[in-house]
Amino acid sequence: MRTSTATSQPASVLPRVHDRDAGPRALGRALEVLEALAHRRDGATLSGLSRRLGSPKSSLLYLHRPMTRLGYLVRSPEGRYRLGPAAFTLAMAALSNRELPELARPFLEDLAVKSGETALLATVAGDAPAAVYIDKVESQQNPIRYTARIGERRPLYCSAIGKLLLAYLPLARRQEYLRTTRLKAFTPQTPVTRAALRRALDEIRSTGLSVSVDEISEGAGGIAAPVFDRHGEVLAGLVLGAPSHRVLAEQSRLAGLVTESAHGLSRVLGFEAELPG
Repeated sequence: MRTSTATSQPASVLPRVHDRDAGPRALGRALEVLEALAHRRDGATLSGLSRRLGSPKSSLLYLHRPMTRLGYLVRSPEGRYRLGPAAFTLAMAALSNRELPELARPFLEDLAVKSGETALLATVAGDAPAAVYIDKVESQQNPIRYTARIGERRPLYCSAIGKLLLAYLPLARRQEYLRTTRLKAFTPQTPVTRAALRRALDEIRSTGLSVSVDEISEGAGGIAAPVFDRHGEVLAGLVLGAPSHRVLAEQSRLAGLVTESAHGLSRVLGFEAELPG
């Protein structure tokens, strides 16, 4: 009986002391594990995480068991850990509480700086078949620059952003729009035949890029790329607006920049499939 008492008393005291002391460290280490795995699509072994985080495998295993049980981690038969469904559910819940312009703002700012042109974010208007700008960062590098107001609209059949959003509308809505919309010419470059517009939309869906020069206003052009949500639907478009001569002279460079930014924002929104372009 004396031996039993001597061995049971430490067991009832030491775990409480250990938990109180290690709790904050354990929480921090669990967050480090999630962050490390968020950057590894192929996952990582316990040994790999131990080396990367500088933590003993025994300590990580102590964390991994409840994280796996709760669905924050999953373990493959080969012993590689990846983020589990609970981690993605938590991430998407956090994203759903943030407005699209807030998520897109860093990409717009970076795009404007790198390109030297005005970067804009647009979606399809909720009350009419038109593109509407919902945020922008104007160029500060060029005295002659493209400008547009937040809330300003563009027809879907012309302008870089309009054609982009039209190209990615669901097929039934796109066909209805093409059947019923009068294609009014704003300039000699405005696409006013349905055959030409359909060819342009097919090319946009193939390349993931929409370009316009002088289509809605002479001297103004744009290059736009789609932003996908986690379901693979086009939620919005990023567009660089610039004077026509700069769009023509720097089309390849500007197209690369706007595509890169749109891809980055799509990934933030949870899109993981192969992107066009």
